[in-house]
Amino acid sequence: MYLAIFSLLSVVGAWAAWRSNPLYSRMATLRFIVAIVIGAAVVVGIMLAAVNLTAKSSPAVSGTTLALAVLAGTIFFIWIIMAASTPKVPALPPGARLVRVHREKLIPYVRWFFGSLSVLGLLAVLVPGDWKIAVGVVAGMLGFLGIILLITGYIAALGFDRSLSSVESDSWVHWTYTPEQWKAWTDTEVARLVATPPHWVWRRDWKRIVLPVVLVVGGVYLFDPGSIAWRTGYLCALFVLMGVMIEISNWYAKAAPARLRRLIASAKPESYFGSSGIYTEGTYTQWLTVSNYLVEATIDEREPRSIDLLFEKIVPGAYSGPIAVYRHVLIPPGAASDNDIARLQGLLSAACPSASVSLAGDPAPAATVTAGAE
Repeated sequence: MYLAIFSLLSVVGAWAAWRSNPLYSRMATLRFIVAIVIGAAVVVGIMLAAVNLTAKSSPAVSGTTLALAVLAGTIFFIWIIMAASTPKVPALPPGARLVRVHREKLIPYVRWFFGSLSVLGLLAVLVPGDWKIAVGVVAGMLGFLGIILLITGYIAALGFDRSLSSVESDSWVHWTYTPEQWKAWTDTEVARLVATPPHWVWRRDWKRIVLPVVLVVGGVYLFDPGSIAWRTGYLCALFVLMGVMIEISNWYAKAAPARLRRLIASAKPESYFGSSGIYTEGTYTQWLTVSNYLVEATIDEREPRSIDLLFEKIVPGAYSGPIAVYRHVLIPPGAASDNDIARLQGLLSAACPSASVSLAGDPAPAATVTAGAE
């Protein structure tokens, strides 16, 4: 029952999030549904073909073939969904360099994956008896999921790298900063993050969980088929787990300033604005996708001045709607920056018509703006 409720809430939340996305349209929804149907049909066809081809083969051959068919079909299904839901990236001009920013972030995961498989392989040799089967099952599951995640992760990272490359090769605005400016901006960003109130404080926010707790307790005692002792133990374990997760979240939030300082300090002191997105502080964010989109762009007049960008991000499985994501871009001092800001007003308004863009007093018409200047 709980799984059915969770699935229903996930579907409702996903539909509500997509319905509020600026990219939403009936035609886009229809194209996505058609892509899913075609992908599912291809996956089923691959699996049936594998079963038919190995019908007279040994169990080992037929099992291995079916597993490979499921693996290939799953990867294809994920790829077709990503292709149907990812905005097209402008073609790179001749001679433009394809960056590797996002693909390089996969290297630690690749090392962990192969390292884990090596450890499991060594255990399969060393452990005695039936434990070898258990190790083999874990290794098989890890290999299956790892290959899928790494391949789909590489496809997504390649798309981000292509999009970022298009921004760098044909930017609207490219700002660079001196080491002193970048150091001062890093200190400012960290200080502002430290001053941000925590999202959860037990003494202040405990009332927010009273109603969910009452609903969960009532649902378990009324509908769960287990004994009273089992239901009570289940609820205790559930609430302990919830408390641990909140504390881990608080710990992670407390470490956020140190992570932000390392991120900005390791990034190149520059910012790129382009038709596909914004790249600053070592992080690239696209303007408009199915998972995030620009909502607002304003000027923060506090010194050092910055452009504040508010995005809404869709989190899979969340029912409460999109979450807010902020990007802050340091404005270099000088009159040239004011001209760049006026240029951004027109270009960004045209690229994100649903967003509130308030960067310049008199918005520059998009048709009269010259792109690509730095």
